[in-house]
Amino acid sequence: MTTSFDDDAGRPELPQAARPAGVAAKDFAYQYVKGLILDLTLPPGHIVTEMDIASVTGLSRTPVREAFLRLDAEKLIELLPRRGAFVTLVTARHVRELSKTRLVLELHAAQEIVTHRIETADLLFPLIERQESLLTERATNPELVACDRAFHTAIVSVVGNTVLTDVYRSLGDRQQRTGVTSFSLIPGRVEVAIPQHRRIAEALKRFELEEAEDALREHLERFAPELDRFLP
Repeated sequence: MTTSFDDDAGRPELPQAARPAGVAAKDFAYQYVKGLILDLTLPPGHIVTEMDIASVTGLSRTPVREAFLRLDAEKLIELLPRRGAFVTLVTARHVRELSKTRLVLELHAAQEIVTHRIETADLLFPLIERQESLLTERATNPELVACDRAFHTAIVSVVGNTVLTDVYRSLGDRQQRTGVTSFSLIPGRVEVAIPQHRRIAEALKRFELEEAEDALREHLERFAPELDRFLP
């Protein structure tokens, strides 16, 4: 049985958008709808139609249909014959699996950083400061999560393994969506995440592998059960 992310949310109001010159209509439609899904403007469990998107973008239904096909292949939506597209749910299982996968990749990166004495401070601490500034400025959850993603991606990319980095970045859409979900559902989650980031960065700066591994587990793995009571 499908369960809406927020049964009381009603029909979301979609922002008007105009296709920039030089951007193919199908690509614009894809990026527009994908952005709405990742920041939860189109919440999990919602049904959106080609006409919904066409009416706020000025596009014909053909490029919107092509965008829907791409998003269906990426499992961000599920096409429903003659009804539109169902925005796939964020489930507790998805959150746990994503957290465990990210943890494996980041633990490997931490080991490489410590073993090869790779300097990370100039990358990680500015991102922590940026996230603190965003919090002070009352930035949106999508903005905060984007900065969070940049922090974790930096841990992996600094190792210099392009395959590892590509694999990690391929998780980005799911990371953005589950991150916005957790920041939205768990009060104070972002305030906890920032000092956890600082602990990770400090441990990597000192090349203390055991401390870095414990900090990564605390940050990535142990919070996931908190979402179980909110998610299907």
